[in-house]
Amino acid sequence: MPRPETVPRSMRAVVLDEFGAPDMLRLRDVPTPVPAPGEVVVRVAAVEVSRTRDLGTRSGKHPFSQAVRLPHVLGGHCSGTVVGAGDGVPRDLVGRRVAVMGHHTCGHCASCRSGADEACEGLRLLGIHRWGSYAQYTSMPQECVHPVPDDLDLYDAAAMAATGPVGLTQLRRARLQAGDSIVLPGATGALARTIIALTRKLDVRVIGLSRSVTGRVENLVVLDAGREDLADAILAAAGGPPAAAIDNVCAPDTFERYFPVLAGGARIVVSGAIGHPALPVLNVPARELYSRNLSLLGVRSHSAAVATEFWQLVRDGFRLDAEAVRAHPLSDAATVHTKIADGVLTGHNVLVPPTATDRQEVPE
Repeated sequence: MPRPETVPRSMRAVVLDEFGAPDMLRLRDVPTPVPAPGEVVVRVAAVEVSRTRDLGTRSGKHPFSQAVRLPHVLGGHCSGTVVGAGDGVPRDLVGRRVAVMGHHTCGHCASCRSGADEACEGLRLLGIHRWGSYAQYTSMPQECVHPVPDDLDLYDAAAMAATGPVGLTQLRRARLQAGDSIVLPGATGALARTIIALTRKLDVRVIGLSRSVTGRVENLVVLDAGREDLADAILAAAGGPPAAAIDNVCAPDTFERYFPVLAGGARIVVSGAIGHPALPVLNVPARELYSRNLSLLGVRSHSAAVATEFWQLVRDGFRLDAEAVRAHPLSDAATVHTKIADGVLTGHNVLVPPTATDRQEVPE
């Protein structure tokens, strides 16, 4: 049996001392976490930068910043190697390569007891309610970690942890059947790219909407979200009214163009949309919803069962597209936040902490 890895008493982490601009993120030494009973410590290989969770929290915006106590370390979904385990955790988990899901449930509220744990009333987020993974090491409850195949790149594993289970949940809520088409605004975003990859074996046509990229490949057509004839273009690309929309942007002008051409009985699935204060659907007459038998569905996260199902898909061979993930040094966290906010970086972006012998320094 290999000897346990020696974990240092201190580590490098990006710390947020006060809410504000990206330059509030500063790399420094902090104590390495020690696992409590039922917890593990993971040496972080990569952590996904979440526009919804990380950028909004750093700037002090609702809803997540209200739960943060400064100083704080951001970062939820990540990947790495288990290097420590608290009481009650199987010792054979130490040394395993894992993906880390960025939330855990209480296990005893009405939603958890009924099996609908994605609606847990006591949901806790890694990087919000506790220090996160913008660091060399992070700790979390054992149930957050999922062992990953040896041939899975850990950068991809972090990206998959962030968007795979929630993307699969959105597709389940959309109730798609073979031959259906869906509208997917924000087609260049991280979650959208994962959804596109997941639909490839479903015989579903995806009509992506973007203001920066257009084109056609396999089951995907990407249209310019700003074109005047967007509604007609959607109908032409889909071959008729789409059966659903998965909208993680909820930009009012885009919504108002695709909403009228959705099929009767269509499902509109929403997650994120932090950038817009009100859902544009509220401007639609109520009769549009009931007379067309439309459903508006919110997806906050995913259940433990869906997470297990997703990682089984990964073990069975599911992968993100090649070069779907961009890696950046942890010391560049502030720059990455700025570029994501400015639209320079889209899709999956992960921060890579320094190793014990490779100590990144704060940029000048």
